[in-house]
Amino acid sequence: MLDKYLALSEAQAILNTGASASFIDTLAAGDAISPGARIRVRIATAYVDAGGGTIIAKLETDTDSGFATVLKTLISGPTITIAAGAATAAGAVGVVLLDAVIPSGAYRYLRVYYTFSAAMDSGAMDAHIVLDVAKTMDLIK
Repeated sequence: MLDKYLALSEAQAILNTGASASFIDTLAAGDAISPGARIRVRIATAYVDAGGGTIIAKLETDTDSGFATVLKTLISGPTITIAAGAATAAGAVGVVLLDAVIPSGAYRYLRVYYTFSAAMDSGAMDAHIVLDVAKTMDLIK
């Protein structure tokens, strides 16, 4: 189950380099993220481009919501290559660009930043912070 308040991109049609549609305010400086929380970024709508290109997703943090003060990359995913022409397996729905535990060192604000080597013709992303239920919920007795 996904928490809407932890969504950074929801079927966001991002076709060129840029930030997630939303950012998360952890309401505190420092490591205010729940232990075991993960960042998960996946393709929501297949990416297609006549010329092909690459996509990288990274989790960024800053002390201000404009992400212009002390911008820091917490973690980057691998480079995903989109072949020229029709949709390929690398750009297919469900392909994961980033799935990792959020490392320590986060500032107050979090966002995902997508880097494209070339503008895409179509495609969309989902990005959510997913809490590790086993570490964040008490057992019901």
